Amino acid sequence: MNAKSTQTLPTHRQKDNMAKKKSGGVNKSQAIRDYCSANPKAKPLEVAEAMKAQGIDVTAQFVSTVKSNSKKSKTTRGRKAVSKKAVKKATRRGPRTSAASEVSLDSLLNAKKLVEEMGGVEDARNALSVLEQLMD
Repeated sequence: MNAKSTQTLPTHRQKDNMAKKKSGGVNKSQAIRDYCSANPKAKPLEVAEAMKAQGIDVTAQFVSTVKSNSKKSKTTRGRKAVSKKAVKKATRRGPRTSAASEVSLDSLLNAKKLVEEMGGVEDARNALSVLEQLMD
């Protein structure tokens, strides 16, 4: 007796059984952001309960994650591309002086403002280098 197996072999069509995104459904994250913008002092548990009342099933942890991610600015996400030349220049160290340890808090705050206005440390260094050459 030669019984043939009725088991089917997987085919390339098996991927059709994968989970599909629901079309026309509510974006949970956007609903949370909308609710939080209308109720900025609402705690995550309160937001989760309000979403449940609207028929959107979310946890307080998910609400916390969405709130945290929405506070981050779009510019801080990901890393900025840096050239090898800039990395090499940034890692080069000059001689340390004792004056470097005697920088006042006001000077540091002013330096921070300068860096922010210039668009970054490297741009501020370049501007200071040019200024140094002009002063010589």
